[in-house]
Amino acid sequence: MESKLDKLFEAKPKPVIWIEGIIGCGKTTLTKSISRKLDFRAIYEPVNLELLEMFYKDQDRWAFAMQIDLLHRRYALQKLGSFESITGQGVVIDRGLPGDRVFAKMLYKAGKMDRIEWAIYERAYSVMTNSLIPPSVIIFMEVSPEIAQQRIKNRDRQAERGDLVPLAYLQELEYGYLELLSEIESAYPAWSRGMKVIKLPFNTSDESDESISKVIGIIQGLL
Repeated sequence: MESKLDKLFEAKPKPVIWIEGIIGCGKTTLTKSISRKLDFRAIYEPVNLELLEMFYKDQDRWAFAMQIDLLHRRYALQKLGSFESITGQGVVIDRGLPGDRVFAKMLYKAGKMDRIEWAIYERAYSVMTNSLIPPSVIIFMEVSPEIAQQRIKNRDRQAERGDLVPLAYLQELEYGYLELLSEIESAYPAWSRGMKVIKLPFNTSDESDESISKVIGIIQGLL
């Protein structure tokens, strides 16, 4: 006799969508829009506000702690997303593990994580990415660092006030993301093979509305 669990795993897997972009690009807005319009589960970026504020004030001291904490939190949430997908629930995730690595790599290059810390991070990252269901689509939100910085000021989070997120930092993040996208499009990481990458302009409200409609149509074609 077929059990409820058997029926659950007979469900057709649904898409897993990763939303990527620099701080302040509007990932949460897009994640909400997709989840509401397609009835997908939304998984939002985990934020430890206390640690985030400590990190911004003293990156040399807190860079490794911040990144390894975020990596483990994201992994736990994305394992949940993987399970939801194979049981028939579409999932949209506010920043995936590769996006997290963009931040960590930038900190390592800047000397804020040492060689041993980077090796520990890379080992954990490799184990985690290889045990996740790869996303069907990665959406990269194209927003200029200048506009992202203004959005950060407008949302007025305590941990981001003042000059704690300088323009140069956002510019470095943008470069790191472009480097990541180049790797994915060349299928360099094994987990990225056959994955669709969508670049969405999100600088203005008109661009945002058009981009949301476009990506909804693309995802519906995967259902």
